Order: sequence, then C-alpha cells, then structure tokens
Amino acid sequence: MSHRWRVGVLGGVLVVGLACSNAGARPLAVIRDRGVLSLCAHANALPFASKTQDPPGFQIELGRALARELGVALQVEWVTSGIQFRTADCDIVLDTIAVPEAQAERRLVLSKAYQRSGVGLAVRSDTPDVGRFEDLIGRRVAVQSGSLAGMLLAQRGARLSAFGFEDDMVEAVIRGEVDAAAVSPATVGYFNLRHPEARLRFVHAYDAEPELRWNLAVGLRRADAPLREAIDGAIDRLVADGTVGKIYARYGIEHRPPLGQ
Repeated sequence: MSHRWRVGVLGGVLVVGLACSNAGARPLAVIRDRGVLSLCAHANALPFASKTQDPPGFQIELGRALARELGVALQVEWVTSGIQFRTADCDIVLDTIAVPEAQAERRLVLSKAYQRSGVGLAVRSDTPDVGRFEDLIGRRVAVQSGSLAGMLLAQRGARLSAFGFEDDMVEAVIRGEVDAAAVSPATVGYFNLRHPEARLRFVHAYDAEPELRWNLAVGLRRADAPLREAIDGAIDRLVADGTVGKIYARYGIEHRPPLGQ
C-alpha cells in the first residue's frame, strides 16, 4: 500500500481516532514516571512513518527527538485501520494541522508549530513558468477527487484530472499526462529522493492561497499544562539546533518556518 493512506491519516483519521480513545490523558509527571512518551503513527506510510523500513519516517525520528528532550523513550502505537485509531493509547500525534478551534472539538491540545505546509504544485523541471494557481489556466492539472485544491484550480480556469492518490498524480506529471499536480511538499520531496533521474519541481503555490496553507504542530490528547510547555520547549531547541531540519532533509523535504512564528 506504500504511503497512499497518508492523506487520510494526516487529514483527520488519526486525529479523530485519538479523540475517540477511551484511554485517560497522561500528564507530564506520569509520562516521566513511566519513562515513555507514546506516539500514534501509521505502520506503512513513508515518508511519514513505517514499522518495517529503515529509516523509519520523519514522524518517528521527530518523536524520538521529542522523547529524548523529555528524558524518556519513545513508544510507537502502530495503527493501520480506523478501529485501531479509535482504540490507540498514545500521548501525541505529529503533523496535526494547527487550527485550535478544529482540534479543540477533537479534545486535542496543540503545541507550538514546527513546520509550514499546504497544497502546492508539482511540475516537471522543464516547466519554469508556473508559480501560482493562476498560471495553470487552460492546462491539465491532477487533483484529488473532491478536494478544495481542485475547486480553487477549477475557478482559476485549469482543466482538472481527478486521481485518488498523490503518488499517482506525480507519476502522471512525469509521464506528461498532466502539466501539474496539486500535492503536498512531502510527496514531491520524497519522490525526488527516490527518483533523482526524474526530478520534479515543487512550487509553494499555497503561500498565496490562505485556504491551502497551514502550520503543523504536535497534537496532545488532553495534555496538562506542564506537558505542553515541555513539548514547546523541546520544539524550540530542536528547531534552533537544526535537528528538525536535518530530519526532514533525510526524506528530501524542506523545513519551512511556520507562519506567524
């Protein structure tokens, strides 16, 4: 299945699973007494996470770095289905979209943001004249079925081709079936890392599209204030010393400072 499940995982399945978990929240003191910080991650979703691959995905590496900063070990709760998400007993989930109102409904506390992301454009390296959605008027663009990016591109005059998975979308760009694909930076960065001979260019078109850009943070399930403060401090240190950037770089992904920080 590779990392085709990633959009569902990061877009809400995992977050909803945490919110529905019956396990009680663990404050910082309990986590330190146990010696373990637990992370929910998908078992087969590189470059985000993998139970069997090495390197194991940037979420696992980031989780380990956070745990070290707290003086504990990382324990990963591996999940692959909605049922497992709902019953998983974990303290944090990474790459939570930092919209406090939405996450409050899911009973998640947000850390400070550590990454900026969104939906941008993948184009071939020989397509230099694409910098915004408006540059795709009349061109063929791969989008995920029913996505907001597809709606916005249609409004700007693009010709849409609907796909189910981002992997298939970038491959369609390489084959010349479409002129661009509306995908995440992680998809393109990891694709380029694995296929240097067919390098794609990623356009951060979401910088000009408020509805398609967001910060990413650690989602803490009903954490106490000391845990949130400890995670925030760990993020500050890991960003400042370059650890976060180095972890992303191992997967071909650029670390971009969050908006507003």
